[in-house]
Amino acid sequence: MRTVVVTPTYNERANLEEFVARLRECAPGVRLLVVDDNSPDGTGRLADDLSCRYPGEVAVLHLPCKQGLGRACVAGFRRVLAEGYDLILKMDADLSRDPHFLPAMLARIETADLVLGSRYVRGIAVVTWDFKRLILSKMATRYVRLVTGMPFTDATGGFKCWRREALEAICLDGLFSNGYLFQIETTCKAWRRGLRIAEVPIIFTSATWGARKWTYELFW
Repeated sequence: MRTVVVTPTYNERANLEEFVARLRECAPGVRLLVVDDNSPDGTGRLADDLSCRYPGEVAVLHLPCKQGLGRACVAGFRRVLAEGYDLILKMDADLSRDPHFLPAMLARIETADLVLGSRYVRGIAVVTWDFKRLILSKMATRYVRLVTGMPFTDATGGFKCWRREALEAICLDGLFSNGYLFQIETTCKAWRRGLRIAEVPIIFTSATWGARKWTYELFW
């Protein structure tokens, strides 16, 4: 099955090259689409360079102005659906989720429509977070479960694997959210449509730019 990783980027120049190297090592044959949200740090230029170095493996979609995480993801999803991909993964380039877990995600999608990479399915698998951030994350997940009724352990996570039919079913044109809410909205729509959703345990490592990344994830 044709498989692609959609990676939205904003100021990820410091991490992108290593991310691509890990992806090529852990999941050979899986394509990458970098959706750059008009990064001012040159991320888009580096992505273009990587696409030249690895033709047929890395592609780039440049957004004309900063639109936010949700809009960047939707733009990327539309592109890869139009190109006929069967399995679409979404993950960040900040190295917080290691491509090492991609084979497990792809194995689990064989019997599911959507697979969530979860930090909490086997307790807590988070590295380098301080206690305050960990508590905030756990409280957010509990709140989402209470409000939506979803049973999943990590509803705010951004590491997912979709079947194309599942992405088409949630109606990308109707999505309204950005930031973490985008992750919740897409999973909730899939769940309410009765799609098969599974969780795979992952280890989460805090992004390299710490507190600044935390603010960025909340509001981007």
